[in-house]
Amino acid sequence: MPDGENISVAKIAATPTASSWSQAYNAGKLFAVISLSKEASEEDWKDFLNILGKDVIETLEQEFFGLETKDLTSIKKAFEEASKKIPEEVEASFLASSIVKDIIYVFHKGEARVSLKRGGEFGVLIDSKEEIGASSGMIKNDDILILQTQQFKELVPSSVLTKALDQESPSDVAEALAPLIHREEKGGAAAIILQYKAKQEEAVPQTMDEKEMEDEKQESSSASKFNLPAFIAKLSSLIKVPSLKKISHSRKLILTIIIIIAALFLVIVVLSVKNQNEAKNKAFFESIYKPSVEKFKEGESLLTLNKNLARDNFSEAYKILNENRDKFPKNSKEEKQILELLEKTQKALGESSGVSKIEAKEEKEDASPLLQTVNKTNTNYISQDDKNIYFIKKGVVSHDKGNNKEKTIIEEEDLPTSIGGLSGYNGNVYVLDKEENQIYKFAGADYSKSNYFKSPPDLSSAKTIAIDGSIWILLNGSIEKFTKGISDNFNITRLDNPLSAPTRIFTDANTDNVYILDNGNSRIVVLNKSGEYQAQYQTDILKNAKDFEVKEKDLPAGRQGEIIYILSGGKIYSIKLQ
Repeated sequence: MPDGENISVAKIAATPTASSWSQAYNAGKLFAVISLSKEASEEDWKDFLNILGKDVIETLEQEFFGLETKDLTSIKKAFEEASKKIPEEVEASFLASSIVKDIIYVFHKGEARVSLKRGGEFGVLIDSKEEIGASSGMIKNDDILILQTQQFKELVPSSVLTKALDQESPSDVAEALAPLIHREEKGGAAAIILQYKAKQEEAVPQTMDEKEMEDEKQESSSASKFNLPAFIAKLSSLIKVPSLKKISHSRKLILTIIIIIAALFLVIVVLSVKNQNEAKNKAFFESIYKPSVEKFKEGESLLTLNKNLARDNFSEAYKILNENRDKFPKNSKEEKQILELLEKTQKALGESSGVSKIEAKEEKEDASPLLQTVNKTNTNYISQDDKNIYFIKKGVVSHDKGNNKEKTIIEEEDLPTSIGGLSGYNGNVYVLDKEENQIYKFAGADYSKSNYFKSPPDLSSAKTIAIDGSIWILLNGSIEKFTKGISDNFNITRLDNPLSAPTRIFTDANTDNVYILDNGNSRIVVLNKSGEYQAQYQTDILKNAKDFEVKEKDLPAGRQGEIIYILSGGKIYSIKLQ
């Protein structure tokens, strides 16, 4: 470990069960968490998974410490060799990480998550479902990284993890979280918590205030133009001496020496001031340029891991540069360097913002049966589950996707007079009542009616709802999330331009993100389910769009990538997510 660096480590691993096993491991600067699962049958898999897991870790250790050069490519090969030990019938959640100087390398197999706390900010760096993936980025002093298996992620919500990270040390964090892991019979839950301490660097000189800097620039500029011969000539003209004819030779010599000494003294003074000013100017420039470069490079390293954290760093660099761009002489070397880095930072901000201006493609009417139904029935409230499309036409009508038959499943008199949303989920239908601040659940084959809220919140400004197990309610400019009738205190973060006249929200159990149709800004905004801004898609047709549908996984034949279908102006369009 380099001098001055320190990595604090804490590990959490659940008690193995008959069908699942996990371990958190570290040696030197190699860190790993692994969980192995296999549905229990007549054979008890406990011993098998234990032996297999230790073999995988041992292979990783041998391959890693046998590397002459440790970089992304070489460590990935070591990770792949270890992963080959895991048979196809065993479900694995496997993460490995190594810190080389100030670079962290992360490798993952199966479903796994890596979270980062930097300063007061918490975010997810990796939320993987890949067979095998690899990432790298710069690590910063006091960064805390948490490598988590899939079962750990399921047992410890992000809100709980964020709160636990307020503890003083990784060991305190582990102590706070351990009870959550051990109270459940999930042997695949494991995590490793790393806190990185970098070696201390020399302090950056303090900046001068603006007026002082301006004064110094003027003095420095004057000093740089100093001309010794001209100065002596001017000095000589200012000194009043008697006629040289009346002065003896010896006195002439003394007078000449005095004039030369006075001139040299003044030159030394002026040059000393000039050098001092140049030193101050250099220190001031370094105090601006150096931290800006560091933030810019840090943003670049995070760009592939987490665009939001990258954008935070680019924004900080931009702020420093923009506030000081006019504090250096025009066309000076310092000004040129500042402006050059500012231009790069602006470009990087655009790349990390997740804003995509794209053209929408017109589709056939049957591209989205959901939006086709909206267009035909002119309904404002529509939803679907795996089997049916539900919409309001006097009562609630169910459209069977299999045979295209329709029937009224909830009579009009059973519905509220002020509807603010409709959603189908798992065979049940949910209807929001804005006047009574309530959501009614119509459950089962007979669609019996019950109240969702015991203590109803204010739903008077509700636009629509969506359900993925929790209920998401779109309001005028915000989103409320409820699970089992209890608020999850959901907040939108890192969205620079707030929502303006949003009308629709989309998510479901098969969708990883939350999508909002923001008509006022002619865009669809993408958030993860923790509320963190991910991306936005802008196209003119969204200004007057009536509804939309997202396909992240269940795509029509021949279509690849994630697709959003949009109903606008009576036509159905599609945009491909990037």
